[in-house]
Amino acid sequence: MRKILLGTTAVVGAALIGATSAQAQTAPTVRVGGYFDFGTAFVDDSLEVAGGDYNTISMYSDLEVVVTVRGKTANGLSYGADIELQTDAGGAGSTTLNTDEAWGFISSPTLGTLQFGDNDSAANQLAVSAPSLHQSSPSGAWIDFAINGQYINSSINDGNDSTKIIYLSPQFFGFDFGLSYAPNAGEGESQFFGNGALRRDQTANPSATGNIQNEISAGIRYRGSFGNIGVAAGFGFMTGDAPTGSGLEDPTAYQVGATVTGYGLTVGAHYLWGQYLAPSFGRGALARGLDDSTTLNFGAVYRMGAFAVNAFYAIGTQDLGPVEREQTAWGLGATYALAPGMELWATYNNVDDEDFTAAGADRDMNIFALGVRLAF
Repeated sequence: MRKILLGTTAVVGAALIGATSAQAQTAPTVRVGGYFDFGTAFVDDSLEVAGGDYNTISMYSDLEVVVTVRGKTANGLSYGADIELQTDAGGAGSTTLNTDEAWGFISSPTLGTLQFGDNDSAANQLAVSAPSLHQSSPSGAWIDFAINGQYINSSINDGNDSTKIIYLSPQFFGFDFGLSYAPNAGEGESQFFGNGALRRDQTANPSATGNIQNEISAGIRYRGSFGNIGVAAGFGFMTGDAPTGSGLEDPTAYQVGATVTGYGLTVGAHYLWGQYLAPSFGRGALARGLDDSTTLNFGAVYRMGAFAVNAFYAIGTQDLGPVEREQTAWGLGATYALAPGMELWATYNNVDDEDFTAAGADRDMNIFALGVRLAF
């Protein structure tokens, strides 16, 4: 990341609190970084047969700019903020910058970290999931190139950036834990949803699945090593309140996972289950009477110098009422570090989606994608 020192901050700090105190502290610094990602793919999707004439070759470009602010007080507290700007709004806004995550924090090495703003839940941040490579995972490249690319195999609270407060503990004997609370599903400065409904209105139901209130999540994780072998294991949980009077059911989601790393190889798996609808994975209310959703993910990554290869397999189920959807995804991938910050990547994804709609439609996909990613 490019580092920009805010020299004026130190000058103002010295003027306000005195030179001795200012010298004992670290003035906030700003680093600007992010990534640019380009991909192209060959797409074979059975859903396209009935939809018209589709080109089998597609491309995309993706961009994220991250502004990182860090400072330190005289008594050892760290503080700062992360602001992520991206171009993945979709549709007409797909080339327009929008905010992904924006959050601040205060951290103590003995008391832990308090985060506040638009960030992932505690359960998501502490989740131990099956290992993967860039775009080579059960929710990887295929969702960027497939029509209605809804995935049901992923990790708990995937993409949950609602405005919240999060506590993450220090590590004790290899263990750490976290808690988070979000009063509603909104994020950002506006106190209204896109349809004008007030966020804190517990009867508001502006989406088909219902924007939940009082979202609570928690996670606990262990990380350690035994000789040359590293191990990690975790458990996460979340729940929330369905909109009052909506007739919908409160969501719940649970995840357990573990990984083992040694001699360049990482293998692992995670299992997610509960009363949720993908791809929200616990972030939306759902119709009453539906059975639990589940997803079981396996992954392996091997790294040797600049090269890395991976394989993954996942199977997920979701009750849609009239039918039970089952999605199986597997694939292979590889990356090569061409230069500092620049990575070439390639992946093959195969997806078999049975009863992916309530009408009982089936679908098969084969997608081969490759591209280049520049992190800066």
